[in-house]
Amino acid sequence: MATEKVKGFSPVLDAILHGGSSVSINVIEMAKSFPKEKLLFRSTAMNGVVIFKFPNFVDEVGKELMGAFGGPAAIEYHPIETGVYIPYSTEAPQDGGCAIYMRQKNYQQLLMDYVGLPSDGLTDGANLNLSQDIKLLSLMDTIPSLDPFLLKECFDANGISYDPSVLRLDPREEEDIKRMISEKISPIVQKAFDSERTTSSRERLLAALWNPTMPEARNFVRAFGIADSEAVAVFTAWKGITFYQLQVRVIGPKIREVLGWMKSKESIPIDATINKTYMPQLQMFNVKIVSLINQNVADMRTILTKYENCFASFIDGNPSELTNFLRSARQVYYVLGYCISSLNSAIAIFFREIRPPTRTRISFEETNRLYIRLDTTLSRKRDVPTSL
Repeated sequence: MATEKVKGFSPVLDAILHGGSSVSINVIEMAKSFPKEKLLFRSTAMNGVVIFKFPNFVDEVGKELMGAFGGPAAIEYHPIETGVYIPYSTEAPQDGGCAIYMRQKNYQQLLMDYVGLPSDGLTDGANLNLSQDIKLLSLMDTIPSLDPFLLKECFDANGISYDPSVLRLDPREEEDIKRMISEKISPIVQKAFDSERTTSSRERLLAALWNPTMPEARNFVRAFGIADSEAVAVFTAWKGITFYQLQVRVIGPKIREVLGWMKSKESIPIDATINKTYMPQLQMFNVKIVSLINQNVADMRTILTKYENCFASFIDGNPSELTNFLRSARQVYYVLGYCISSLNSAIAIFFREIRPPTRTRISFEETNRLYIRLDTTLSRKRDVPTSL
């Protein structure tokens, strides 16, 4: 198939830089927009990188995981990795650089080396700064995507001091999300504790969702047979699942629009005639992308349908299904997070190239490159490149 010869084009790097806020945080751009004292990272060098999420599922998500929802909370389940992209030039990050992954052997030493901070020559202040930055990276690695709301919840739950404005999360949007999550979980609180709790104490139980250090948080998780040590992980995952459930309402129409274009005559390149030799391969590529989108949508719906069924069973007086769901919440959280983040990323990449109504048909080379980008962002297993 004819392909566009673009110097240094990397589909993975393209997905990192243009896949949207779910998959990456462009700290370089953040540093240009905020004064130093407001930035997330303390080390100067760390403010010249891009933090990104990278799917690395060992196996395809199977029926057992998607259907059972039982077993332990799977605290160590991490099929989505966190990486640090260090460009050769912060002025032109698209021109390439190197990547360090947090599951990589000796990643802390590699990070110090690559950002120009050798471990044997750091001042106490620089050591402290980098130590704090690595702690922040470790917390980012505990959530499946980098959505501002999930980042804020993660930082708040772990007592991290930061300026909320750098996350660019609208306070009104945050309150709306919290309100909707509380409304969703409130019937469970009322059902579980209605006979023995006053209205004020039930309100404190709901408040504990946003502050796992409250005594009520321990009471809550104990009621579901969950160990105290798992409280933060379970609460984080439960809120995250509900947050993703709300996101589906936003991305649903956009996904339908993407699929509508992929299946329409608009996806036929404007220069298809002169590239007719290669059109069968391009059409097969089209079918593959549609299949990947549909698979992610199907897995997402399976999880959310199971959650709704568990929720309904609990309200009907059968708590065991919801208890099992919550005990495996982290595992489900990562799969759901991957599905929705990859779809969000695909939407961002698609609409960056296809801009209806002004531009809906593109050339053969542009179409092929778009499909390469979509294939990359929708794939659950990738080779882990150290150079991008």
